[in-house]
Amino acid sequence: MNLRLIGSTAGAVLLASSLGACEAQQQDPQCMVGKGAFATVYTLKAGQDPAAACAQLKPERVGLEKYFNQDPNGPATVGMRAITVGNLVAETTATAPKTQLDPDAPFEPNSVGALTTDAPGEDNFCEVPTLNPTQVVTRSIAAGGSDRNLSYEWSNLRIYNTPQIPGTQFTAELRYIDNGCTAEYTVKGIWPVVSCATGGKPDDSKCDPNPDPSVGRVRGSGINPIFPVKCDPVALFCVLTGEVPSDKP
Repeated sequence: MNLRLIGSTAGAVLLASSLGACEAQQQDPQCMVGKGAFATVYTLKAGQDPAAACAQLKPERVGLEKYFNQDPNGPATVGMRAITVGNLVAETTATAPKTQLDPDAPFEPNSVGALTTDAPGEDNFCEVPTLNPTQVVTRSIAAGGSDRNLSYEWSNLRIYNTPQIPGTQFTAELRYIDNGCTAEYTVKGIWPVVSCATGGKPDDSKCDPNPDPSVGRVRGSGINPIFPVKCDPVALFCVLTGEVPSDKP
């Protein structure tokens, strides 16, 4: 399917069309998606082996992007890519790489799925039930390289859309497979990603949406002030502490 980037951004304003000198009609709500990286948290599902290597996923950046279909009657789509996947691919194109993409294996660094509707449902969610699996397979070609077969199988992607939260919170399910080890997670994410390290340590004040010149914070974090967040001590960026949707700090 050919896709065309729509450049949707969280916080875009719905335009009003003029019907006369004193009357106007607003466009119908559209499914919006925060453009770029989301700060994403993984929660291991019940019944998984918490000691397994693949059951140790920490918060990471996951990019989301919305696309229009070139067919005007076709559905819009959403693409996803975790930073771990992007980094793995980048290793194969580095100067003097130690790994290369396996030419005999499938290569799909992005997961893409169709939105079920153009507008949010009655619960304010825009849904992408099914996405193709992400898969990257690399092979060692030099000392220090390693073989890796990595897959992210996303499903039930739900993006929350209201005037207060315009596509900047999502929830999803993930089946994660790394060299044959499989674990299943529930996932939540917020846009944008905001770093919160001071001297290499977590600093919750950097997640504060409000400026405080008295302590040298001349700007807020840029995170929606109704999001309850904290600084993750491992990822060192601000993550959502509530569920999706969360609209109270």
